[in-house]
Amino acid sequence: MLKRVLTAAGFILVAALSPAPAHAAPVAAAPAAAIGIAADVGPCAYSGAHPTIRNGSKGGPTAHLQCLLRNVWGYREVTVDGDFGPITENAVRTHQKDCHIAQDGVVGPVTWSRLHPDSTTAQCRDSGRD
Repeated sequence: MLKRVLTAAGFILVAALSPAPAHAAPVAAAPAAAIGIAADVGPCAYSGAHPTIRNGSKGGPTAHLQCLLRNVWGYREVTVDGDFGPITENAVRTHQKDCHIAQDGVVGPVTWSRLHPDSTTAQCRDSGRD
């Protein structure tokens, strides 16, 4: 059986290239480059811009946000799928509350700075969920 390795958000996914059972739903994964994630540099590496994003946003910046929330801050309920929905918004609001910044669920410059481990504050680091 042939296998293909696809990296996305720093994780390695192995997909068998044999036909799926009739009862299985098809699964499609976007290549890392398609959503702006540099898969070869750390678990949440990202080479794109950090625009203001909110519920309903999609794409690379959202996947990067979700990776930071899940893998750096411990919000295990967040799925890294590039689709900013209510679960991601809840995690953003909780992180904003823990960091004592505006709790609007919108990820702008201040929230981005509190999400990145190299630019966050000690206050945010102390509130980690792991």
